[in-house]
This record gives sequence, C-alpha cells and structure tokens, in this order.
Amino acid sequence: MGFLNETYWLPKDVLWEQMPTDARDLLYPVYFTLPMLVGRVFLETFVGIPLGNVLGYGEGSVLRQMSTHFLGGFTAQTRSKRILECFWRFCFYTGAFIYGCKIMVHKSWLWDVKDCWIGYPWHTVDDDVWWYYIVELTFYYSLLISSIFDVRRTDFWQLIFHHIVTIGLLSLSYAINFVRVGTLVLLSHDAADILLEGGKLVKYDKTRTKATNAIFVVFLICWIATRLGYFPFTVMRSAVFEAASLIQPDYDVFDLTQTPFAPRIIIFMLCCLVVLHIFWTVIIGRIVYKTALDGEVEDIRSDSEEEEAEKVRETQKKLTKKRPAKQD
Repeated sequence: MGFLNETYWLPKDVLWEQMPTDARDLLYPVYFTLPMLVGRVFLETFVGIPLGNVLGYGEGSVLRQMSTHFLGGFTAQTRSKRILECFWRFCFYTGAFIYGCKIMVHKSWLWDVKDCWIGYPWHTVDDDVWWYYIVELTFYYSLLISSIFDVRRTDFWQLIFHHIVTIGLLSLSYAINFVRVGTLVLLSHDAADILLEGGKLVKYDKTRTKATNAIFVVFLICWIATRLGYFPFTVMRSAVFEAASLIQPDYDVFDLTQTPFAPRIIIFMLCCLVVLHIFWTVIIGRIVYKTALDGEVEDIRSDSEEEEAEKVRETQKKLTKKRPAKQD
C-alpha cells in the first residue's frame, strides 16, 4: 500500500475498510466549494447590500450597488467590499455556531473530552455531524480560493497558512475518524469569530463607538476563554496526554519513530493553530493598548493594502490643498 499503508495512519490491526468514515467523502467539500462561492455572491448582493442600506452603510442607489457587486464588484478592493466580506463571514460563523451548539449539546464528548478517544476508531458519524464537518471544510476551501479576490489584509499570509492547516486538519481527522475532537475544534473557534466579524461590521459605522468597544470587550473575553484556554488546555492537553493511553496503551506520542504517524501530524497541526492564536493575541494586545490611549477600538488586524492606499490618497489631497499656488 505504500503511503496509504494502515500502519502509518491507523491503530494497530485496524484496516481502512473497517473505518466508519470513508475518505472518499472528502471529495464533497471540493464539489461544494464553487456553489458556496456563488451562494456567497448572491447573499452579499441580494441580502447584504439592501440590509446595509437600511442600516446606513450604503452609498448611492441600491440597485446600482447590487448590479455593480454582482457583475464583478465582488472582486473590488473597496470599502463596500470589505463590509460585505465581514457580512458573509459573520453570517456563516453565526449559522455554523448555532448549528454546532444544537447538535453538540447532545454529544457526550462535548462534556467529557475523553469520549473522543474511548472506543476509537469505531465511532459512528451521525448525519448531523457529517454535514457539520463537510460544510465547515467547504467553507475553508472557499476562503482559501476567495483570498485571490478578497481584500488583502496585513496578516494575509498567516490567514492563508491558517486555512491550509485547517483544511489539512479537518481532512486528516475525518479520514482517520478523529471527527469528535474535530467538532470541538470547530465549535471553539467559531464563537470568537462571530464577535470578531460582528465587531468589524459595527465599527464601519463611526457613530457607534460605544457599541464597538462593548463588542470588543466581549470578543476579548471569548477569545481568551476559547483560543487560549479551552483549545490548548482542554482539547490539546487531552490529545497529547490522554488519547494514546485510551486508544493504544503501548503508543508513545513522543517517540517519533513509532507508528502510526497520523496522531503526531494532527497534534502538530493543532500546535500550528495555537501559534497562530498567539500571533493574533499579540495583535489584539496592540489593539487594547491603542484603545486605552485613544478610547476607540482600532482594528489593526483588518488593515489592508487598499486602506493604506486610501490613507495615502487622503494625505496627498490635504497636502495639495495646503500647497500655495504657483505664481507666474
């Protein structure tokens, strides 16, 4: 079997055909990515723009905004595009988190992480969990592809790396049926992302400073609790120190030569996510510091090349106005 030899990926004496999950299902997110991207454009155009105008975010005729965005404006590097990007991500994260909570509240491993490992690899994947996993994986494929035309932010490459790691983590965990721990990762990540995108949407209205600051405080608490608390100290700790003894007692996760290798690859990917969380936490620290000085949240992470260009153009205009006229 070579690369796909069960020895490298599965517990001792377990064969691929015995696994409750079918790795061929990982083709579905690839098939669903284009429809999701098309659906995103429709949502932004026919829901986001009219709703934005009602809330005071629009500029000009609604029909003109809609036609412009639908006929190629979704690739533009404009303020309205940035708002609609936030709107799309906010809608997805909110829907995914609500659905995740609805199905996970009845799952034993939400309340006891050890149930991610007890009985492995024979865990069946219920239809609701299957859809949760496949749709989330489709979303990250769509984010990776849409990064080609989305507004490029200062942490562009970190986001690309994040999307690739997440796709790899979800794909591998599905293939070897580490789906239970994967759902915990998804649920713990979506919570803070809702507040992040919602806060950005509110911030685009400069008159809602207090609301922006309030959302930022809640986001900060949620971020610390989920990304720096629950994820590393509950999910990762259990994966590193409890999983092996509950699945294959003679397995030493720290012996890099011992098979299977897949658990160590997953742990490495989880570590990569933790490093990215720390990176973004440093940026959040800068935001906290700037907020303490200015009294208003400044979303440092979302600064883009286009925003910088706008600042340069505004500065040039001011200098031009101040420049004395040439005399003959």
